[in-house]
Amino acid sequence: MMWVVASPIEPWVDAELSAALPDLCRRGEGQDLEFKRQLPEQAHDIGKSIAAFASSGSGRVFYGVGDDGEILGLAEAALAKVRDTINQRISGAAKEVKPPVHPEISWAMHGDRVVCVVSVKKGFDAIYYSKHRPIIRRGATSRPAEPGEVEKAFRDRYASTAVAAPLPSTLQMATRLQTVLARMNDARRDEPLAVGDLAMALRLGSPAELDAVMSGQHAPSFELIDRFCDRFAVDKDWVVSGRGSPFKPPIEHEVLPELYAPRIEEAAPEIVYAVRSRSDIGEAFFVIYCDEFKAWRVPDVWHVSDHVGGGGSRDLLSLYRLFKSWIGGSKQFMVLGRLVEPKLAEAVINNEVHPCAVASGPVSHWWDDLTDLDHRWTTRQGLQKAYGKGFVLAQDIIKNQLGVIAEIDSLRLRRNHGDRAS
Repeated sequence: MMWVVASPIEPWVDAELSAALPDLCRRGEGQDLEFKRQLPEQAHDIGKSIAAFASSGSGRVFYGVGDDGEILGLAEAALAKVRDTINQRISGAAKEVKPPVHPEISWAMHGDRVVCVVSVKKGFDAIYYSKHRPIIRRGATSRPAEPGEVEKAFRDRYASTAVAAPLPSTLQMATRLQTVLARMNDARRDEPLAVGDLAMALRLGSPAELDAVMSGQHAPSFELIDRFCDRFAVDKDWVVSGRGSPFKPPIEHEVLPELYAPRIEEAAPEIVYAVRSRSDIGEAFFVIYCDEFKAWRVPDVWHVSDHVGGGGSRDLLSLYRLFKSWIGGSKQFMVLGRLVEPKLAEAVINNEVHPCAVASGPVSHWWDDLTDLDHRWTTRQGLQKAYGKGFVLAQDIIKNQLGVIAEIDSLRLRRNHGDRAS
């Protein structure tokens, strides 16, 4: 790396700042000082530092200084065209901070080493955002603010009294958390859960912590939101922003039903509810019941009827194989069938009710009856009466799929035998 030596008397050099530079660097990073070895490549990383000081108090960023205070300088910053580029990048990053911030850019020298100093004054607004995230500075760290810190910043800036009403976002999140508890209780047949029960399930030190959040008195921390959503299978994005729906499965979509088997095993559920709608389409899905606090729906719905195309026929065959494995194999959970009304099935599929709402539906053996393709223990007429005409037609589709596979295997076997004979 080539360094270009510049004279301290150059007009672009701040002589006073240059004289103070060694002492400032010896002080080390803190609430009002941040050191960076070089100018970050990403505009957001530049904007983050600017937003942090605008939110939390005036401060300066020194580009060309190591974390330990060593004055390293910026490569070729003695050249006017290099400094112009740096100025443009910092000014551009500052424009992306919201509300806008207008930092002051200065240059200091130590020997032949050039340091860029960005000075930021505390802004008029309560909080400043970089890349749509609220940023604050605490000690020597610039980081995203938690909801409670954002609320405090707004209270400190705008509240006329020591006691102020919670921000709308805090009340909205409290309402969403209350909605989760209400829907959990709507799906229960036992005594309703209380906030204290949820706090115990989260292993909080006191129920008061969760009660203050769910009543809207305090904004939840990101950590508490993460723990709440993981423990109760709730969608974090919905809790924070209201987008989407409350309940979210902790696993991703799989191509075939049988591919969910290892993921279900990993969840260590007590019960797997195999649910089918009474509708002509026969929508089917699984609800994974881990305990009284956590249940989630597998992120797929299959049609157990003749309302299928080529992909649906493949899904039916995969369901058949999965059910056969559950009947004949060893598993650590119970499989309970439920045959529910179309309205309830639709509500669960659309996440309008808690997944455990299916537990109160009528007990049904539809899932293992589906594997009785030759009707050894049930008649075709009996199955049609119990589950509808589409159900037995679904069995026909599975049987046809198995026949095709058997024929392909037979052809392959004869071909291999002919190859050996020749």
